[in-house]
Amino acid sequence: MKNIRLLLLCLVLVAAAGFPAARSGEARPTLPPEAAKVAEQFVSAFVRNDRPKIEALLPKKLPHRYGPSPFLRLPALAKPRADKRTGVIEFSGGRAEAGMPDRGMIMLRLVTTPDKRRVWRVRQIYWYDELPRDAQVPDKSPTAKDRQEEPRLQQAAAEFLRDWMAGKFEKLDAEVFHWWEVARKEPKWVKLRSVDFKPPARSLGGLRVDFTAKLRLLGALPKTVGGTLWLVEEDGQWRVRPLTVAFDF
Repeated sequence: MKNIRLLLLCLVLVAAAGFPAARSGEARPTLPPEAAKVAEQFVSAFVRNDRPKIEALLPKKLPHRYGPSPFLRLPALAKPRADKRTGVIEFSGGRAEAGMPDRGMIMLRLVTTPDKRRVWRVRQIYWYDELPRDAQVPDKSPTAKDRQEEPRLQQAAAEFLRDWMAGKFEKLDAEVFHWWEVARKEPKWVKLRSVDFKPPARSLGGLRVDFTAKLRLLGALPKTVGGTLWLVEEDGQWRVRPLTVAFDF
């Protein structure tokens, strides 16, 4: 139950961000059939928590996996807070990518390195106009021990953003929590019924694709969710970037 709740927490933050469509009058490319197939496979694997399948659909080359930074300059970071292994920090400003909200949140995970150090790693980047009411992120660090982590949270997030902007992809990859490598059980209570993709927009060196997925919960309850994927071509194959995946549960 704890893992499922954490998964839903991560998901509800993402495309509730509400990425806007391409600017008025801007021509949008069509989604190639091969790209649509990969996107559908990714959404299906994400809903099932099929981490091996997700990993197989990610770019292998680091510049493709993370892509150009959407920030022209370092955004302002504010309100770091930690709750045990989960950390969040808000950002605003600094964007370079047109058509994206000017604020959002970085979620981090506290991990133990092979040499027994406890370090913060970036798990996901979310953009939104307003934080969803049911996002369930802490307003503040609940304990003194958590509060002691706030400077390290801010430092980890700032270093990650600087390295992303500088295109230091090997260093960046070491600063990322590879959630797709962590095994998770398939949730039995949710199934994907169908997924529909909107025309994509050229974005961050790839295609930003908004989608609507229809789910069935507990075998009977229908639910429709939205989301966004960034697709990139690598060696003639379409792949999905892992840090900017967006689902709105």
